[in-house]
Amino acid sequence: MSFKLDKENYGKLLLIGASVLMWLLLLILFKKIGYFETWAIWKVPTWKLTFLDFRLIPGSADSFRHGFEPSISNPYDPTQRIFNYPAFWRLFFYSGITEADTVWISVSMIILFFIGTFSFPEKLSIPGAIGMLFVLFSPASMLLYERGNVDLIVYFICAMAVFATSYSAYVATSLIIIASIMKLFPILGLSILLKEPKRKFLWLSGISVLILLIYMIATWSSVKASWNLTMRGDGLSYGTNVFVTRYAQAIKLILTRWWTPHHSDLLLQFGPLIAALILLFVVMILAWINTDIPQFLTGRNFAAFRMGAAIYVGTFLLGNNWDYRLAFLVFLVPQLVEWMFSSAKMYRIFAWLSLILVLLSCWHLRIAEISLISIFHSAEDSKKFWIILDEIFNWMLFLSLAYLLFASVPEWVRELLGSLLPKRGSHHLPGHEQSSSIS
Repeated sequence: MSFKLDKENYGKLLLIGASVLMWLLLLILFKKIGYFETWAIWKVPTWKLTFLDFRLIPGSADSFRHGFEPSISNPYDPTQRIFNYPAFWRLFFYSGITEADTVWISVSMIILFFIGTFSFPEKLSIPGAIGMLFVLFSPASMLLYERGNVDLIVYFICAMAVFATSYSAYVATSLIIIASIMKLFPILGLSILLKEPKRKFLWLSGISVLILLIYMIATWSSVKASWNLTMRGDGLSYGTNVFVTRYAQAIKLILTRWWTPHHSDLLLQFGPLIAALILLFVVMILAWINTDIPQFLTGRNFAAFRMGAAIYVGTFLLGNNWDYRLAFLVFLVPQLVEWMFSSAKMYRIFAWLSLILVLLSCWHLRIAEISLISIFHSAEDSKKFWIILDEIFNWMLFLSLAYLLFASVPEWVRELLGSLLPKRGSHHLPGHEQSSSIS
């Protein structure tokens, strides 16, 4: 490694101090120019009630107390949304929660979000802290805070799982299970256990997946409702299906020139996922060919990278995710900044590419406001250009992170894939985690 970190306390102090100052600035702006006007600076869309996403829980609890089944009819929710959260959140129906609790609970979740962010990095450099701040106060993350979405508390638990990897794999696994019961997708965070020996990783991962499967089977109606009733966003989203969701009719008109309507529908439904899986396989081969072994100064920053990368790659494959989930990309930054100065060429290139793409994706709402009417001659065409460009950036980020994720797996994982992928040389460097990963 040719990169020398600044003193670790300086980066952590900058992260904490700048975050506190930013929130003080936000509070002043709320007071001076107004709540909605402040969010408009980041181009975050707002509603007349604060923390709209969280209000689904007390609103559904109120409907339940009045004899309604919120997953069918939810008249006490502010916008009468159907309750679509996993079964865990139904526990709040018996807690006596009301809409009057919305603000203090949402603010508490935001505070926990930042506590988790301050806790997980280890030996954080000043460039790393600056990169994290650009993600933490990007429009994507601001959307998460403004909506008061429960991903705030899920993120906190994931951050604590990363922190726990320095002390106990069992505690880290338990936290991932808890987060997965809340929102399912954090099961992807089992990638942080790759630092463990092969047998221990397989055992802990197997138990975790088994527990989650039992939970899903026992609460299948809630899982099904969560999948079917969740809105599929397009303008404020990332994932394989976002472009198709937005332009389905136009794409179908083109496809029906060569295929029947039925086959066109199938292609629209499964085509993006198939394309993503093919690209993922190609990236896996390229990562396999790379014989450079990842170097890292701290296991915790490396674990955080695996957490963030696995969640982005996995949720991207699911189809449509609201942009506020891009806040989980903050897990990537400390390790990406370290790799940006690595002596290993491919890690250096993909780290720079990934960090640039992270910032472009997180700041899309603000970037899209740059007028290109002089080029495209209409605001609508300018908007379409930025939407398409954002989709390209999201797909590139998906592939870039997948490359780094696959390239940095322990040697025993490569051995498991050896029968499918080209043979590669075996390089053993001191300090690499493979020494503790092979059992």
